[in-house]
Amino acid sequence: MMRPWRVMVLVAVLVAGVISAAASHEPYEARLVRLEVQRTLPELAPMLREEPPEVSALFLGFASDQVLWMSASLAMVRHGDIARSTLLDYGLSPAFQRVLVRYGADAVLPVSYFHDHDIATLRARHWLGERYRQVSGWWDDEADAEPAMVELTPYRRGQMGIALLETHGYGLLNQFVVSDEGRVEWLQGERVVAGVGDFFTRGLRDLESQWRRGEAIGASDLGWAGLDLLVMASTVKVLKAGRAARGARVGSIEAQGTRSGVRQGVVASGGRFAALPRMAKVAAVAGTAYVLVRHPSLISALGATLAGWLGWPTWLGQFLLWLIVLLPVFAVARLVRRWLLAPLLWLLTPVMRACLGLASRRLAKRAHDTAVAR
Repeated sequence: MMRPWRVMVLVAVLVAGVISAAASHEPYEARLVRLEVQRTLPELAPMLREEPPEVSALFLGFASDQVLWMSASLAMVRHGDIARSTLLDYGLSPAFQRVLVRYGADAVLPVSYFHDHDIATLRARHWLGERYRQVSGWWDDEADAEPAMVELTPYRRGQMGIALLETHGYGLLNQFVVSDEGRVEWLQGERVVAGVGDFFTRGLRDLESQWRRGEAIGASDLGWAGLDLLVMASTVKVLKAGRAARGARVGSIEAQGTRSGVRQGVVASGGRFAALPRMAKVAAVAGTAYVLVRHPSLISALGATLAGWLGWPTWLGQFLLWLIVLLPVFAVARLVRRWLLAPLLWLLTPVMRACLGLASRRLAKRAHDTAVAR
């Protein structure tokens, strides 16, 4: 009785060792993301196969919006690491998604430039915006204390760049190019020309744009347009910097959530499993088993992830997991062969013999008839 089981265990060990030696060391979550990309975005699967799992997971979030993932993929093809870093930092931001859809692949250039450069004018906008927020808080009855100053970090500079791109559109986008050395450069001549034009005519253009789009026009919009017409060179224009700074300011809660979403992984990690209710755990295990049956390569990936959690060599985790999987499979196969296939073969053997005998008799009769006819 023990000999068949010993043979089965030996075969399982050998098969698990061969599979572990030939398997990829890619973690479970990364492999799962790549399989989902192949199913959801087959057009991008060849390109994303060489990208980090965070990028693939980000594109899965874009899958429902064709224009968005097409713009993001074109940005990566056209601008490489510049687009990749910008997408990882701001890809989950709704504001960034809007400018990417509206202005295309080049929308990553100003955001990347503002992220990497500490610009005096941007710092001034930030300072004015924070002062405006503090002054506004003095008249807020619900404010218990003076709002704290928000530091101008590289990430926040990029957010301000997104807000400026939403406000100025192609007028800002056309000021940025990629140099021969692969760096984003700000065209100062174009910047001055656009700045002078905005200084004198921004209010009028905003008013016409709102009217053409059928949007509601407020008294402040009419006021700024009238100011452009009547006092173009007035020092009152400085007040518009406060309005722009206030528009460029983005909430810190959204900023932190967006940054941590992709950088720390979009796919749920194993640490969250323990916090699930019992039924949710059962559903998660059942769903994982179903996925593993459909995609056996995930077993190796799961073994690599378990080895990483336990601090073991990758091959050891994959070998043990495959052994755990193969032993029940072989045991079930042995039981099926013994209690199902063997009785079926025992029953079918006489039928097969009868069929073979009948066929041989018919062939002999046909050969005899043919010989007589000749």
